[in-house]
Amino acid sequence: KVNYFFPSFDSEGYCNFFTARTYTKKWPNYLNGPGNKDIIFNDLFVDWTQPVTLVEGVFDAIVAGDNSIPIMGSTLRRNSLLFQKIANKNIPVYLALDPDADKKALHIAKNLLQYGIEIYKVDVSPYKDVGEMTKEEFQKRKEAATLIDNNTLVLQTALSI
Repeated sequence: KVNYFFPSFDSEGYCNFFTARTYTKKWPNYLNGPGNKDIIFNDLFVDWTQPVTLVEGVFDAIVAGDNSIPIMGSTLRRNSLLFQKIANKNIPVYLALDPDADKKALHIAKNLLQYGIEIYKVDVSPYKDVGEMTKEEFQKRKEAATLIDNNTLVLQTALSI
């Protein structure tokens, strides 16, 4: 039994992926559709002239609001479509991954910084993810996000060891 169904649409408006969520204990929590996962979730609705917010999942993206993109996990490879589009558009990025993925967020930040991308890290703790927050709480935290530059990256990496 599926409680929630989330389709994704590419930049041309074609459905390129879907994920479903259930709370029934008999089924896995998430079910992803078949096919290539190297997509930009709901690319059709992203304004590529504005900053984007990267979150882990669809529920996080709903809370994060406009121009948020779920990366469907906690990693973003340099050769992925999403990473390449961000690098080509050279737009600021707000990273709002779960606290248990801090090291992965710093790795993403490091890779994006090498392309000259402006990075901000949104503090999600003590929540376990963005999806637990209200939209208002997330917006406050986004406004207070920390700019990540090479110096900040070295410091935060050292603190995360």
